[in-house]
Amino acid sequence: MTDETKQCRRCGAEIPAARLHAMPDTRVCVPCSEEIGGEFELEVTVSGTGKAGSLKKTGQDVSVRRTRKPLAPVTE
Repeated sequence: MTDETKQCRRCGAEIPAARLHAMPDTRVCVPCSEEIGGEFELEVTVSGTGKAGSLKKTGQDVSVRRTRKPLAPVTE
């Protein structure tokens, strides 16, 4: 674990080292993340797989797309 620290992009508080170790690309502290419902929007797509031209599905393919939510500053 490194001693690198980051400031929350929303409220300016220091992000704990344990959070940075678990989520190195995080930009917000735990309280802000809980308030906004997480830092990312997840889009999950499930599709059936099979031979080309066949209607029979032999498996499933799952893909997850993760995009950052816009971060508005804290208003008091």
